Amino acid sequence: MKKRISLILKTNLKRNKKSDDLDTVSDGEGDINKSDKADKDDMDDSSTNKDQEETADEDKKKEEDEKIDEEDKEEDSTPKPRALHKTSSIFLRNLAPTVTKSEVEAMCKRYDGFLRSAIADPAPDRRWFRRGWVTFKRDVKIKDICFNLNNIRLRDCELGPIVNRDLTRRVRTVPGLTCDKKVVRNDIKLASKIITNLDAKWGLWKAPEKKDDDDNMMGIASTNPLLANITDYLIEEASAEEEELLGHREGEGEGEGTEEGEMVQRDDELITVVDKMVLYLRVVHSVDFYNHSEYPNEDEMPNRCGILHARGIPPAAKVTNAETDEYIRAFEKKMGGFLVIRGNLTSEEAAKLGLKNEQDEVEKFVSANTQELGKDKWLCPLSGKKFKGPDFVRKHILQKHQEKVDEVKKEVNFFNSYLKDPKRPQLPEHPTNKTSGGPRAGGEAPGGRAGDPYEYRGPPRDVSRGPVYGNRDRGGWDGDRGGRYGGPPPRRDPFSGRGGMRGGDGFGGRPIITYRDWDAPNDEF
Repeated sequence: MKKRISLILKTNLKRNKKSDDLDTVSDGEGDINKSDKADKDDMDDSSTNKDQEETADEDKKKEEDEKIDEEDKEEDSTPKPRALHKTSSIFLRNLAPTVTKSEVEAMCKRYDGFLRSAIADPAPDRRWFRRGWVTFKRDVKIKDICFNLNNIRLRDCELGPIVNRDLTRRVRTVPGLTCDKKVVRNDIKLASKIITNLDAKWGLWKAPEKKDDDDNMMGIASTNPLLANITDYLIEEASAEEEELLGHREGEGEGEGTEEGEMVQRDDELITVVDKMVLYLRVVHSVDFYNHSEYPNEDEMPNRCGILHARGIPPAAKVTNAETDEYIRAFEKKMGGFLVIRGNLTSEEAAKLGLKNEQDEVEKFVSANTQELGKDKWLCPLSGKKFKGPDFVRKHILQKHQEKVDEVKKEVNFFNSYLKDPKRPQLPEHPTNKTSGGPRAGGEAPGGRAGDPYEYRGPPRDVSRGPVYGNRDRGGWDGDRGGRYGGPPPRRDPFSGRGGMRGGDGFGGRPIITYRDWDAPNDEF
């Protein structure tokens, strides 16, 4: 019995232990489940927060996109500035002198996108034919327009249109020697004079009546703010006393020889001054300073303010004073046309060239249109009416044909303005009218006509041989006779010693005239 009771107690104890273990496990699982639930709750909260943030960001992006769309619509509604430098153009190679600009524009206005036209001055070497440029908008079909213009003739003249290419380089460089301080100072002096002359020509920045003596001495009298205190940059400075005490000559540096030269010296202050003046000349007066040229019809050309020349990179080698002085001298010579004011000719000078009088030309027109048919019968060819006297015809023309009289007056004014213009297109001067310092200038050349431009003035030559160069190796000769180049070699007379036609002496010493070219090789007989 005791054994059974002990076994029952043991089994009960084991059962109690298992139940306790199960209870502890169940409690642990409960804690785990609670922690999992808490983590899930936290994840749900974070996910909801992220969703809310994403929705807020999307709303902001939508609002920004809507604002951008509204701004784009406003920009589309407002007119945008046109790119004036981007155009398409056609070059007309041949324009007859009788073709007017209005006719060219009327021809080109039939095509969409026409902007402007430009016609160059007549060229005397091309029979006074001119060149033209027609500018259109950038988005037109320029090749189709050019093809259509090839089939059009103006006053029986083929225009020869071709498509004009765009400018390859708008800014071009000049030699870097222009960066030198000495050259820049000289450029400031020239540019200030040119600005003063052109401002006075076009009535810009007129100077007051009272002028300062300093400005008058420098030749600069202008109220242009660009030229204010310009004399401060035109005066050179040098330590002459120090050089005299040290025994240096003028222009020599310390330890540098003048023959070897020196590097280009830049002065930024002077360069900023000259840059402003160069831009002013280019934009206001259409003068390209470093190219020493003027573009008078630039506003009508396809590219307005197209080309500009600027200073290049300074040279890496040394430059001597002689090279700098030579460059300055050559540049001043090229800019001479801008430094001197060339006004119109005076009435006396124009009268020598054939200045016309308006009243005289009107009287000539009236007399040319007054025809006598018979006694007391006069005809006006402009209207076909007949009158009893010339006074009635004159009165009729002045009253009924006033437009014809006005045309005559316009022609007279146009001719007089052309005659007084110093830059008018004209034929070059004949070479015989130019005075030369030669010994034969103004007199008759020995053995030839006076002032004959086709007269041979070289060394004496044999008419039957090649050209004379003063050297036997080149076909000439050196003899004791005939001066510097000597006389011709003795001629072999084919009739000498044979009892020729003229007593055995041939042609009496006269050379045989042949029609050989000077450059033909010599044939030895």
